[in-house]
Parts: sequence; C-alpha cells; structure tokens
Amino acid sequence: MNLFKSFVVTLLPVFFLGCAISKSTDGGLTPTIYYKPTVQQKNAKCSSNSLRDLLSPDGHTLATLCPDDYKSCLMQGSCFVVDGEKVLSYNYHSTKEGVPRFIPVDLDKCPYGYGVRSSCLDPYFSVAADLKYYSPGDVIFIPRLIGAVMPNGEVHDGYLIVRDSGGGIVGEARFDFFTGFFSHLAKENTLAHLGFGDPKNRFEFRRATEEEAQEVRARRNYPGLKPKVLLEGRR
Repeated sequence: MNLFKSFVVTLLPVFFLGCAISKSTDGGLTPTIYYKPTVQQKNAKCSSNSLRDLLSPDGHTLATLCPDDYKSCLMQGSCFVVDGEKVLSYNYHSTKEGVPRFIPVDLDKCPYGYGVRSSCLDPYFSVAADLKYYSPGDVIFIPRLIGAVMPNGEVHDGYLIVRDSGGGIVGEARFDFFTGFFSHLAKENTLAHLGFGDPKNRFEFRRATEEEAQEVRARRNYPGLKPKVLLEGRR
C-alpha cells in the first residue's frame, strides 16, 4: 500500500459492493503498483546531519537512513535494510506524535512484509483496497491477468486477495497491486508490462463468489503464504 499517502492524509485531515456474479463495475478498476524496496547501507550517499531514524512504536531507533531511502520505505510501506551481512525487514505500523513508526518483520513468516491484520503480502496475488468497501480476505477477479506468467514462473489465474489498505486507496474500484521486489519501472515486473502501474488505465474486474474466494484463499494459504513463495522470498 502507499503508506506515504496514508501518512500525508493523517497529517492533513483529510470495491465494489457488487454482486457475487460475473458483472463488472462500470468503467473498470483504477490501478497502481507498490513494492518492497531494498536499502543498501553501503551505497548510502548523504550528509550525516540529513540522516533519518526509522523509529519503532516505542521510539527506539531501528535503522538510520538517508532521506531518499527513508522516503522510499515510508512510501512503499515496508523495506529491506542491508547493512553488511545483516538483512533486516521493516514494516510501517502507525503514526505517533506525527512521526511514522515501523516494526521488524519476521522473514521466516512474511518475507515480503505485512498487510492488514498481520497477513503476509503475496507478490502479484494480493492488492490493497479501500476497506470501506472490502474486508481483508475478500477476492477479486481480473480477466486481464489470466495466463500472464509471473517472474517466479507462476501462471496467473486472475484472482487476487485483499491483504492490505492505505489512505491513498479510496473508492470501490481503486486497487494498489503488490509486486514483490520489483517496482513499476523494473523490466521483470509483469503487472507493469500489462499496464497495472498506470492509474489512467481501466481494467474489467468483479468480486469473486464466496465459493471462488474460499478456493483462492486455500490455494494461496491466506493469511500466510504458500511454501514456495516463502522460499523465494528469503534473501
């Protein structure tokens, strides 16, 4: 989810309830992409007085980052921080006293980070949605994705699970697609090639039937991850 947008909404006070049949929402969905960036501390290039602390909910410093890296972690909602041989993962948690707070991620459980209700983000098969219209675990179906080959070799079946939310995700047809370690600019990002990184695009979609949703949640091991995805996610 785009948590930088959520943070901005916090500071500046600021899908569809459709049938469980195949009818799509008029106009289609509005897409964007988010991912999990990797911060390489050895490549950090900024002055010492510009460094930003990644703080825990109780105010402890988890990592100290250059401003651009800090912004990337906040905007994407999570990040890896590689410091020498140490690889640590952090997830946005909340904003306290106007300051974003992060928590460490258990890489053995959720290598790509946490969504809502501590569910694991599942690359290419999960989305952030407006929880005024959806509940965590709801499933949507997008015909455009059927048969698309993901970077890990999986062939998409068109189904995605709502595992996340965000202040910038507003409306019944607005979705943010999680693409693992690949940004919308990466050549390996299949969803970007299909146009899901451009909010000007519109794609047909519908809410899955409850029978479909149950099968999809079991297949993707919701709220956890499939063993194969867990293995691929380890760094």
